[in-house]
Amino acid sequence: MNYVVIAVNKTQRNFILKQAQAKCQSLGLRLTEKRQGVLEILLQTVEPLSAYELTDKYNKSTNSPILAMSVYRILEFLESVNLAHRIHSANKYIACKSLDGACHHHLSVILVCKSCHQIEEIDSVQEAAKHLFKAVESTGFSAANARLELPGLCNLCKAKLDK
Repeated sequence: MNYVVIAVNKTQRNFILKQAQAKCQSLGLRLTEKRQGVLEILLQTVEPLSAYELTDKYNKSTNSPILAMSVYRILEFLESVNLAHRIHSANKYIACKSLDGACHHHLSVILVCKSCHQIEEIDSVQEAAKHLFKAVESTGFSAANARLELPGLCNLCKAKLDK
């Protein structure tokens, strides 16, 4: 399946990288050169990438190659600080496109077009997320960060069907 992600421009990418660096520092963590390199690839791409695809792209862009196992650890790190999201249905990854570079939402909503496979992340659901997490907590269950993938149709594919 081919998925499409809306890429950020160079100015946005540089801003996100600076914010990501600051977020890691504030948590007492380091956004190492390799971690930043993987994040940059995710920000530049127009499609979600698997760990092996990221490894290939990274190794083509540098003189110090890394192994796929290292990329998996880097992705785990990027997810842990909410700088990347895993698309579970495709087992691929995207960068969080929050323009401040430090995804603050408790609920990441990933829209996946069933026709063209475009992927869009939305973060304007935070008020609804508060109600959802309250309902979850009322059951005695404690939810941390959550990812919700919603399959549907993008506007272009919907328009094609409406014709």
